[in-house]
Amino acid sequence: MRLYGALDAVRVPLDVSDVQAVFRLAELDCLTVQTVIDWISAARRLGERE
Repeated sequence: MRLYGALDAVRVPLDVSDVQAVFRLAELDCLTVQTVIDWISAARRLGERE
């Protein structure tokens, strides 16, 4: 759910293959999932500056 929340915050529309990728990522360890969330959040902040 945290991955979905991070993607929703940057308003990324998800198609079927994206949803499958999110499920696969969510199966990884917590540290990896958090790193991906941090990466998405950093990209959002960079996008807001532009």
